[in-house]
Amino acid sequence: MSFIKAPAYQDGNAGYSNPLLEQEFVVDFVNRLQSLPDWLTTAVVLAWDDSGGWYDHVMSPIINQSQTVRDALTGVGLCGSNPNKVAGGYQARCGYGTRLPFLVVSPWAKQNYVHHGLTDQTSIIRFIEDNWQTGRIGDFSFDELTGDIQPMFDFSGEDIAPRLFLDTTTGAVVRGEND
Repeated sequence: MSFIKAPAYQDGNAGYSNPLLEQEFVVDFVNRLQSLPDWLTTAVVLAWDDSGGWYDHVMSPIINQSQTVRDALTGVGLCGSNPNKVAGGYQARCGYGTRLPFLVVSPWAKQNYVHHGLTDQTSIIRFIEDNWQTGRIGDFSFDELTGDIQPMFDFSGEDIAPRLFLDTTTGAVVRGEND
């Protein structure tokens, strides 16, 4: 289990990077992983921490009411309208932000599959907790509320995805290999 962050110039942030440099990092990273003997036991989850300024036209669900000066989702200092529904009393944890891409790259990922369940970054934590049976973090952590990414996988072994090595510049398939 590892968390990997691209160097700033390749992290896709609109202030100092760009999507092509981000693509270069992701493709190079996944190509390298696929070359390793451990690839058959690997899953890469690609998640973003913001929309890069490309805001969504659909508001995400509010999963925790909050009324602090830092909130402004449903009004100045407001996220939701019920001050009695603040999970554990934790303020400024309104809920999901803008919708973001969430990709799974793995020999065990379902091929050509789009998951329509609600996921966010805590879905990764939930997957780890479920896979290694660690239990939930507790204390009103969002891992208890988030969507499950298990439906993105097919662990039956009947449809293992081939390795696809991509060109870092164009994203085109350079070669594919079946294991």
